[in-house]
Parts: sequence; C-alpha cells; structure tokens
Amino acid sequence: MTSLLKFNIAVRGTDAHSGLTAVFDAAYANLERLPRLFIEPDGSFVWRGTSDDGLEWQVDGNLIDRGVVLDYVELKGNCPAERFDDLLRALGWPASPVRVQLPRRGVFLTEEEFRRQAARPEGAG
Repeated sequence: MTSLLKFNIAVRGTDAHSGLTAVFDAAYANLERLPRLFIEPDGSFVWRGTSDDGLEWQVDGNLIDRGVVLDYVELKGNCPAERFDDLLRALGWPASPVRVQLPRRGVFLTEEEFRRQAARPEGAG
C-alpha cells in the first residue's frame, strides 16, 4: 500500500545564506517534463496523479528565484515518496543536497527528518 507524504514546506539550499543551486530555467524545464505537471511561465505549478493503489494526490508549487538561481521552492500538498524524489531531482538533488523549512513552525529539517514527519498521518508543516 502506498503512503502519501503530506506537506506545506519550502525547499531550500543547505546553507542559511544561499539558495538552491538550480537555475530557474533548468528547474522549469525539468519540471515541465514530468507527466501531468502543468507549470506557468512565472514558475507556479500544479502536479496531479494517482498512486499505484488508486490514491489521488496533488502538489501545488512555486519556484522563487533570486536572479538566475532559485532561492527556494514552495510546495504544498501530498504525493508518494517516489514522486517527491522526482520533484527534488528536478531541483538538482541528490547532487545538491536540500533542507526543508516548515514555515508555519519556523524550523528547518534535513531531507531525512522531513520525510519522517511527512509520512505521519498529520504530515509535515
């Protein structure tokens, strides 16, 4: 049975003073290749799908740039862990590690800590 990760997060670079290493245009192109993902020129997107066992999922996101590179990416919704991996790969992960911010709680988590929290019934964020 597939479990969905539930989240309301910002994905950032690992350094507190720098953004992601992904370039906006490259991340945009990578996301655009994902099946059933619709992305606007401003970087806002929605991605919908159905898990192998019939659970519907949706992720709403927004690429926030700082010049050419991404500062962070806002993500809200739920999806299988494999699809979350696809999102992160579009942003340069795992070659460029990420950290996850829970904006409502004002805390930062490692990617591994985030996955543990997001897998709980109440999700992360």
